This record gives sequence, structure tokens and C-alpha cells, in this order.
Amino acid sequence: MLKEIFLGAILSLLVASGAYAATDKDMDVRIDQLMGESTHQQYHDFFVSLQKAVAGKDKEKIASLVDYPITVHIDKRKTDVKNPKQFIKLYDRIFDKKLSEAILNQKYADLFAKDTGIMVGDSGELWFSGVCTKNDCSKFIIRIIAINN
Repeated sequence: MLKEIFLGAILSLLVASGAYAATDKDMDVRIDQLMGESTHQQYHDFFVSLQKAVAGKDKEKIASLVDYPITVHIDKRKTDVKNPKQFIKLYDRIFDKKLSEAILNQKYADLFAKDTGIMVGDSGELWFSGVCTKNDCSKFIIRIIAINN
């Protein structure tokens, strides 16, 4: 009982701090505040696309959403994945059941967002963020920047 009260209090503080949102609209506002005005739709669309790709086990699509190189864990060892071809080859070992379920069970309003990226999963299983395509970051693409499998 005490544990549930403590966890509830922590969650309430996180929601109050703005790290988590209560509704999709709240998340939209949070993302616009952190990532730039009127960017929430891009992030929302990316998240939906990621979930669809994971549900369909679309290795090529997921590989196209990654910022390379990326370091992942395979058989409890760090592995640097340098390109989409290598990612696709290792897909089943990277996107295990736990990671896939974390992504599929994630609700948009319950994402954790901070200025460095957006976290998927209760333990930060996956992070995505805007990656600058110009030196001044006036243009960006959203990519998976971390996989903590």
C-alpha cells in the first residue's frame, strides 16, 4: 500500500513538472515547447509510423527511422550498427519481444519528453528526436537516436 502511494506521488510530480502529459493535447503542447513551435505533428506522425512498423514487423521501415551509427545491445554486448543493411540483418536480435511490446503498448499522451528527445517505454527502451540536417538546425528529420534493449 505504501509503495503504491509513493509511486503515485512520484507520478503526480512528473505530470505536474510537465515531463509527462495527461492527454494527447497536453503532449502536443509539451513537444511544441521543447522541440519548437508547431513541431508536435511531426513527432506524433513519427510515433504512429514507428508503432505501425513494429506491429507489422517492417524491418526496412524501422531501419529507415534510425539515426546511424547507433549502438545497441546484442547478447549483452554493445554492438555498433553502422547502416540500414546491418540493422535489417540484426533486426530480430535488436527488436526483441520486450522492446516491441514497450513500443506497441506506449500511448502518445504517456510519452516522456525532454529537450533532448522523447522516450518510449517505462525504462527508456527507445528514444527519438529531431536530427539536424543543416548546421543551424533550421531543418531536421526525426529519427530513433537510442535503443536500450
